Amino acid sequence: MTPNEFELAADMLELASNEFSRHTCDDTDDKIFKGWTDEEKKNLVQEIKEWSGDPDGTDNIEYIPNWELMDFLAYKLNLEAD
Repeated sequence: MTPNEFELAADMLELASNEFSRHTCDDTDDKIFKGWTDEEKKNLVQEIKEWSGDPDGTDNIEYIPNWELMDFLAYKLNLEAD
């Protein structure tokens, strides 16, 4: 992907995140992590906790809200765009 495409993808994820944050129950469905090992999911959760400034947050990927996962991925894409 080009830097502009990374930035566009991040912007789209942020837009979707804003919409999803209005949903009352939007925990992440573990099914979207097909092919991920438990260790990979654990590492992702830890990285999200550090990024969000909530080290005491959940250790279960299924309790990460969709909007938070989208914001985190947008953050990572923006890092790639730079």
